[in-house]
Amino acid sequence: MAGNDREKRGDAGISEPSTGSSNSWTASRTLLVSALAAGLSYAYAISSNKSQPESLKQPQYGSTQDLKKVGTFIELLFNVYVTVYKKIPLADASYEDDLQVHGFSEWSSVNADRFPVAIAYPKSTEDVAEIAKICHKYKMPMIPYSGGSSLEANFAAVHGGLTIDFVSMNKILELHEDDMDVVVQPSIQWMDLNEKIKDSGLFFPVDPGPSAMIGGMIGTNCSGTNAVRYGTMKDWVINLTVVLADGRIVKTRRRPRKTSAGYNLTGMFVGSEGTLGIVTEATLKLTPIPEETRVGVVTFPTMRDAASTAMLLIRKGIPVQCMEILDDVQMDVINRAGGTGRSWKTLPSLFFKFSGTSAGVLDSVTLTRDLAKKNHAESFEFARDEREALDLWSARKQSLWSMLALKKEGSQVWSTDVSVPISRLPDIIGMPLGKEGFLIIC
Repeated sequence: MAGNDREKRGDAGISEPSTGSSNSWTASRTLLVSALAAGLSYAYAISSNKSQPESLKQPQYGSTQDLKKVGTFIELLFNVYVTVYKKIPLADASYEDDLQVHGFSEWSSVNADRFPVAIAYPKSTEDVAEIAKICHKYKMPMIPYSGGSSLEANFAAVHGGLTIDFVSMNKILELHEDDMDVVVQPSIQWMDLNEKIKDSGLFFPVDPGPSAMIGGMIGTNCSGTNAVRYGTMKDWVINLTVVLADGRIVKTRRRPRKTSAGYNLTGMFVGSEGTLGIVTEATLKLTPIPEETRVGVVTFPTMRDAASTAMLLIRKGIPVQCMEILDDVQMDVINRAGGTGRSWKTLPSLFFKFSGTSAGVLDSVTLTRDLAKKNHAESFEFARDEREALDLWSARKQSLWSMLALKKEGSQVWSTDVSVPISRLPDIIGMPLGKEGFLIIC
C-alpha cells in the first residue's frame, strides 16, 4: 500500500522531500522570524526613546534656596568667603561688580545671559573637595575660574551656580631643578612663574596671552607663540591633582616622565575645560633658558608672500622658536593704539623669534633672511638688544588689546582660532577681507 502511494505521488510529479532540505527550510523560517522580532524590538525601542519627556534629557539643578544653603555651609565649615545671591536690591555696588567680573568679559566672543549666583574662594585642594561635595549634594553647577582671560567664555555661568575662584591658590609648591619640573597651583600666571624660577636657568615655554593662568591654560590645552618649537600645553603637563564632581580627589599619575601603567588620565583632563573635574595642582615640565634669543620682523607686499614664507620655513626644518603673521590692517591698529613705544610699517609682517646657541641662531637667521628674499620680502629688521627685542615682540602680544582699545561704539570684536593643514595656510590668509559687514583681521 505504501508502495502504491509512492507510485501515485511519483506519477503526479511530487517527490518526497529529503531530510536535509527539510532542515534547511526550517532553519530559514526560524531565521526570518528572529530577524522580524529583532526589527520590531528595535522599532519599539526607538519609538519609546522619542516618547520620553524632554525634561528627562536635561540636567536638573538645585534651586536658588538650595544655593543659599550651599553658601552658608561653606562659609561656616571652611571659612571660605562666599557671596550669596539675593533677590533684593543691594546697597553695596561691589557685590554686583563681583558677580559681573566672574560672569562677563568684554573681550570674549561669547557671553552667557546670566551671572553666577555665588562666588567661593578656596585656599586648598581640600577646600575645593568639600565645596564640591556640598554642591554635588544640592545639584549646584560649579564653574572653575582662575584668571578670567578666556576669549571664548570658558568661565561663563550658563546655568548660574557657584563659581570657584582660585585667586588664593597662586603659589609654587615645589621646584625640582635637577628633574626640571615644578608643582604649582592653578591661579599662578605663566609669566609670574617664569619670573620666579628664572634664577634656576629654567623656564616654562607655553606662552598664550600675558594674563593667562595655569589652570585655564590646562583647561583649554592652550598654545602660544612658542608652539612652533615647543608644542602646546598638553606636551608640558606631567600630572594633575583633580577634584571630581562628587568631591573625590584624584592624582592622574606620578612625577617620573616615563610611565606605561594604566590610562593617560592626564591627557584626558587637559583640554576638558572644567567639565570632567577641577584642577587644583599641576606638575609641569620645564626646559633650559636658551643661550641666545633673537627677534626679527620681516615685511612683505602681500599676505600670501608672508604665509608662503612661513610654510617654507617649517617645510625646510629651519628651527624657528616663534613665528606670527600680522596683516597691514593690524599693523595700522597697533600704531594707532600706541602701546609698543614705536611706529611700524603698515605692511603684512612676519614676526620671528630664534633661540639656541649663538652659532645655531646665526645660522637660522641667515637661512631665514635668504628664504624671505626669495618670497619678495621688503625689509628685514632685527633687535639689537633685549630692550628692542621686547619692543618688537610686544607688537604681537598687544595686537588684540590694541584692537579692543580702538573699537567703535556699537561694534563687536570676535576673537577665535581657525586651523588648516599647513599647505593651505597661504590660501586661508589670502582670503579677501571685509565680507558682509565683517572685517577679518589675521
